Amino acid sequence: MIRPHKYMDLKLSIFNLSYIIIHKLKEKNKYPYEDLYRSVSREIEEEGLMELFNLSLTFLYALGKIHYNKDLDVVELLL
Repeated sequence: MIRPHKYMDLKLSIFNLSYIIIHKLKEKNKYPYEDLYRSVSREIEEEGLMELFNLSLTFLYALGKIHYNKDLDVVELLL
């Protein structure tokens, strides 16, 4: 779910996942897509995490915080 509501587990919100992604990218500026997903999925073990992960990446990309290099399949932080 993109918009939070009162019954939503905030741990599974796009904002929380975006925070975790930025935190991971601050440790290591560039991350291969699969490695970043595995790293996030170790912190949040939830069914259907891939969809939320992709929505969070889209959110961060729209804000201009990350860049995806298609040739190398790498996500990098732009802060």
